[in-house]
Amino acid sequence: MTCFTTLTCFTILSAMDQDDEPLWRKKQQEYEIKKARAKALKLRMSCTICGEKAKLNCPCGTTQYCSVECQRIDWRDRGHRKACKKIRDERAAEAARAEAPTPPPSPPVYGPAPRSHADEIRARIAAEHEAARARREANPEPVPTSERFGSRCPICLDEWDVNIPSALLVCCCRSLCQSCSKKSEKGACPLCREPVVVSNEEQLARLRRHVENDVPEAVLGLGHLYREGGQYGIVRNEKKAVKIFKRAAELGSMDAMHSLSIMYLHGQGVKVDMEKSWQLLRRAADGGQAQSQFSLASHFHRKGEHEEHIHYISLAAEQGLTDAMYYLGRCYAEGEGVEPDLDQAKIWYARAAAKGLEVAFAAEQLLDIEIAAAQGDESAVAALAEAAEQRIDIEDAAAKGNKGAIAALTHLKPGS
Repeated sequence: MTCFTTLTCFTILSAMDQDDEPLWRKKQQEYEIKKARAKALKLRMSCTICGEKAKLNCPCGTTQYCSVECQRIDWRDRGHRKACKKIRDERAAEAARAEAPTPPPSPPVYGPAPRSHADEIRARIAAEHEAARARREANPEPVPTSERFGSRCPICLDEWDVNIPSALLVCCCRSLCQSCSKKSEKGACPLCREPVVVSNEEQLARLRRHVENDVPEAVLGLGHLYREGGQYGIVRNEKKAVKIFKRAAELGSMDAMHSLSIMYLHGQGVKVDMEKSWQLLRRAADGGQAQSQFSLASHFHRKGEHEEHIHYISLAAEQGLTDAMYYLGRCYAEGEGVEPDLDQAKIWYARAAAKGLEVAFAAEQLLDIEIAAAQGDESAVAALAEAAEQRIDIEDAAAKGNKGAIAALTHLKPGS
């Protein structure tokens, strides 16, 4: 009760203070208002440029000038000409709207209200979504061989090229394409922003931290270091590399299985075990490892199992492996394991040539010559005969042991 009485008295006293405002404060406020009005009147009566007594009024009525020279300065140098015209046009438009007759009221609408365009907009959006879905189904995103790395470089968003190994960042154990890796060599890591470390000891320590956390890519990288040796001060040790590759393979690394198959095939750090090598190679190929798919396709080609050969070489070619695309084109051109299809052969030759394989470009040109010769083109027939003579010369040179001829002849035989 006491608090309520005190608050009420304070409110009443405050109201009395406002009503009993001193006379001198009221006079001061009136004086300030008059002073502001006089200042505004003086500004309206003075020149906008120099401040002298104004003699000329601007047509827009917002500025005044003491002479034509001041008006010229404001119009030409300060750009008031456009502002003046805009103000006059707005006033004229407003006056025209005021003088225009009031439009008659719209007739009443009986029945349901007119439909808006919302349904049309919804239909258009639905059609766009359906078209986008169809495009995604026609060109599906490639299934990544690594859940950690995905199917694209995280910087430039280009798809991984199976022909070029990606660069592993030991700080965050992520991968970049070679182009982005070269651009970010000097600065901090573009993904985790860790500073660059120069010493081999710190680089190796960072990699080992990820190995302790069972990151498959880190374990695979450590295995390659022990297999090759020399980097980060690591001594080459193939036996230890085999153990590390086995650990990476158990963690699901298809690249580790491919490396293990090669080591079992050549007896690097282990005894030669052909059966184990092919088992690992097939597991890696079925897991999506492009190089394993191509190697397995070559193995089936040598055994004469054309159906398996075409299956695995097609998988590798669809992933963009250059050699696989070239040899698949040869299979279609020569009808080996598949029905002859010159159009498909040309498509795969062109894709391999676009990757920079010169022999694929030459094969594509030769295929065009063969097609033209089949249509009766005499110049194409002559060029085809010349190409046949060159092949005979290459085979003779290869029989004599010429290494360049042997390499060229190897490319002329699919799956070898």
